[in-house]
Amino acid sequence: MKKISNFRLGIGRPCNFQMVHMAFFDSWAMMEKPPFIYIPADQGNIDYMREVIVLEALKMGCTHLFVMDCDMTYHPKTVTKLLAHNLPIVGALCYRRYPPFDELIYKKRKNGEGYEPIFEYDDEELIKVDRTGAGCLMFQTHIFDNIPRPWFDLGAGKLKKGEARGEDFRFCDKARKAGYDIFVDPTIPAEHLASFKINRSFSDLYRALNEHKKHIANKKQQQEVQR
Repeated sequence: MKKISNFRLGIGRPCNFQMVHMAFFDSWAMMEKPPFIYIPADQGNIDYMREVIVLEALKMGCTHLFVMDCDMTYHPKTVTKLLAHNLPIVGALCYRRYPPFDELIYKKRKNGEGYEPIFEYDDEELIKVDRTGAGCLMFQTHIFDNIPRPWFDLGAGKLKKGEARGEDFRFCDKARKAGYDIFVDPTIPAEHLASFKINRSFSDLYRALNEHKKHIANKKQQQEVQR
């Protein structure tokens, strides 16, 4: 990353439950981190906590803000690699914690109607996305001057056609509307914690099992037609 004379990093941690998994703590301890300002938020919904973290980062003069969720594990070089990209918005490759356990990287459909997951990508290259999760994102804080508030909101209630539900996807939509591209680095694994780790291998396995179930169902249907 090109040296910035007034560089100041904030690391935000939203968490409204009292205990976290030891795997999160271990990965946090092992991460390479330049000098930083610690910005915790522990009250309210996830959208409110993210909003508070950004406000505190701006108040403290942070030029960069890394936000990490407490139900994940992180690669030791997560912070340094994301900073090195020198991009307004860039994150690690995260996975959904519940079915379908897919990568949280989405692109707008070619017909413009809605979004679809990105399954094919180069494991060594940055992925340009339209939507991604907010559990492991690095921001250059100047972007928040150009994105209308609230930056993060859950989108509860009745939504207009095409509007996203969830503070992460809604933020992505606002950021892109403000002219910012969003990137994900697949070389930085960020595993979601459940009763097991949800990562690339598990996601691929779940997808393969679903395809196998569809194949069996189609085969049975064909056999019924032939009878």
